Amino acid sequence: MFIPDKTFKEIILDSLKSEDRSISSLHRLLKDEGYDIHRLILTGYLRAMEDLNVVKAKDIPPSKVYSVPLKVDMDIYETIGSYCIDLDMNKDDRMAFAVYSFQKLFRRPVFLEELERAGIGTNPGNGVKKISSEERSEVKKILSKRGIKTRYNDPAYVSIRTYDDELNDMILHFIINKFSASNLVIDTKQTKLGI
Repeated sequence: MFIPDKTFKEIILDSLKSEDRSISSLHRLLKDEGYDIHRLILTGYLRAMEDLNVVKAKDIPPSKVYSVPLKVDMDIYETIGSYCIDLDMNKDDRMAFAVYSFQKLFRRPVFLEELERAGIGTNPGNGVKKISSEERSEVKKILSKRGIKTRYNDPAYVSIRTYDDELNDMILHFIINKFSASNLVIDTKQTKLGI
């Protein structure tokens, strides 16, 4: 008997992470990946997961579509951090993208403490540069006036690379998931056939 490294719950959540799926679609995907489970058992499992608020279901006739809800208890750091961790990038690019994302959203340099809160790591790598102590003091002063405290000697960084397309993709991803609108998105681009 095959015993997977992941629990069946994790397998289903991984399958729903990329896009919302109907029971039929999920059943086909799982079967293609080698998990031959009866459709009725899958349906019952999904309903139980829905009852426990692990997945969200939406009736889109003639199907019921399941999705992974965004966690409401995650703050902006954890949300962006978990997105960055899942990216297919090397460590330096992932860190630079995280710094760039926070930098664009907050319109200021990013402190190491913020990267730690995001779960990104403590080694900023080659894609970012540390700002001068004068610049850091100025940012700290502005944040302090707004009631936000930072650690005493915490370095702050800016990205030396731009990631506008990736940032746009991330924002679109969060909007689509927030409103469970993946069924409205066409993934494929129409191409013309040459004669």
